[in-house]
Amino acid sequence: MATERPEYVRRFSGAEQALHWLLAVSFLTMLATGLILYLPSLAEVAANRRLWKSIHLGAALAFWFGTLLIVSSSTGGLSRTVGQIDRFDDDDRRWLKWQVRQVGPRPPQGRFNAGQKLNTAVIAGLMVVFTISGTLMYLQEVDARFRGTSAILVHDIAMYIAIPLVIGHLYMAMLNPSTRHSLRGMVLGTVRRDWAREHHAKWEREL
Repeated sequence: MATERPEYVRRFSGAEQALHWLLAVSFLTMLATGLILYLPSLAEVAANRRLWKSIHLGAALAFWFGTLLIVSSSTGGLSRTVGQIDRFDDDDRRWLKWQVRQVGPRPPQGRFNAGQKLNTAVIAGLMVVFTISGTLMYLQEVDARFRGTSAILVHDIAMYIAIPLVIGHLYMAMLNPSTRHSLRGMVLGTVRRDWAREHHAKWEREL
């Protein structure tokens, strides 16, 4: 008996995939090199601090230049994505309450659920904080006029906020049985239609 082949639908565009993986690679590189420079237990590895700082700064520059390149070459799809993430409606608020209570049917979600919208907003804000505080930290080393700020403290606090968010994101994308299929969307661009109907019902109806 032949098995019915699942139907797949396009979830992410090439520009969205490129931007996501640019952020993932550059952020993990900055996190790894930042921890090497920060943790006393890794002092031996961090002996060549100039090298690790160069990699750290290079990853930050690669992220922002790469982002500008991807956004400038996009044909408007990313602006639609930003609009979808920025829109927070009653179903999103009900979805957040449902996550706490787990009572009744799951409120329908669009292409991005409320958790993804909040996570994206926080990560975007953190990248700005990392960039501003990191720039000030660099200027403190080369120009005495910039010394005396709290840039290092702000940079550290942002790191403490970012790490659990990244761990949670990796868990949902790679380990959690009900949501790990979403990783296919970011790797191949498509997801099963039945999965989209279950987790993003409003978006699936629009297809």
